[in-house]
Amino acid sequence: MFRFPSPVLRRTLWVQAALLALVMLLLTSPAEAGEPARLLLQAETAADGTIRATAVVTDQQGAPVADAAVTFKVRTTFGWLTVAEVTTDRRGRAEATLSTAAAGELSAETGDETVVRATMLIAERRSAALRLRPGREVLNGLSPQPGFISPYLVPLQIAIVGLILAGVWSTYGYVVWLLHRIRQDRG
Repeated sequence: MFRFPSPVLRRTLWVQAALLALVMLLLTSPAEAGEPARLLLQAETAADGTIRATAVVTDQQGAPVADAAVTFKVRTTFGWLTVAEVTTDRRGRAEATLSTAAAGELSAETGDETVVRATMLIAERRSAALRLRPGREVLNGLSPQPGFISPYLVPLQIAIVGLILAGVWSTYGYVVWLLHRIRQDRG
């Protein structure tokens, strides 16, 4: 059986163990009061077509969390776009007004260490109607030289690009030929 050399050392170790247990208990406890644990997201469309988004932040006990930073985001073709950053009031509410162009998914998130997020569909995305390319009669009205702005390849454009490429490659060939002649003259 192991015995400590002195009762003072034994008491010191017991105090250290008790402090360590207390620290571990505090660090592993569930969310503290006032820390965001739940986020409720609502949206309604106003008469003018704008969308009023409301987020309600509560802690684990259901009490409202004041002064919590809430970020409203809208999904775009290129990812999530932040449209508003609002702080909650004493009732745990954060509100933002979005334009009608914000169709699609709306997301609200809060929290520093643990992020709490809510997402909802606010409007269906409508794809634009398919359009045909304008014909020559439309392009003639836009420019006296419609070939330069035409979406169609025009023989003149093809000839100009061909001449430019031919000039570049012939210059390159001439430089290579000169370098070859210089090397022959030195050798």
